[in-house]
Amino acid sequence: MESLPSNQMQEEGLVLETMGGLAQVETTQQEACKSCGARGACFALGGDKRRMITAVNQARAKAGDRVLLAMPRKGVLGASFLVYMVPVFALLVGASVGKKLGPAWGLDGQTGAVILGAACLLGAWLVLRRISKRLAGRKEFTVKVVRILKQGEGDALESNTACL
Repeated sequence: MESLPSNQMQEEGLVLETMGGLAQVETTQQEACKSCGARGACFALGGDKRRMITAVNQARAKAGDRVLLAMPRKGVLGASFLVYMVPVFALLVGASVGKKLGPAWGLDGQTGAVILGAACLLGAWLVLRRISKRLAGRKEFTVKVVRILKQGEGDALESNTACL
């Protein structure tokens, strides 16, 4: 894989479709993902090793092209923190407070912990959903098609890519 500056994470993918200045790119979990601690979380919902990414099409790729995607490392780390740590933190804080306040609400501590923990988890999800819409337009969270690695031959369904 061709190298980008060290502050950029990169991944290869296959362009399935272009829409204006955007490209729908399919990537596949590969050997490079085995060393990543979050590899299972990328594909936890359904277990599929393929994922779809909408990226800014700077390279003007067309359907069927094998491309190089890039995203600032800072954005990947920030997004990972938001997606993984904020909900866990909300759950733990909610459960702790719920355990202490449960008896004051006429509940046992464990029931209070479950109810407030779940409520805080749901609240964190709603807040993150709203925040993600605002962050989507920021350049540090934008995935870009930066290079065409191989011109397409019309078959946009076959894939062999490397992971971020």
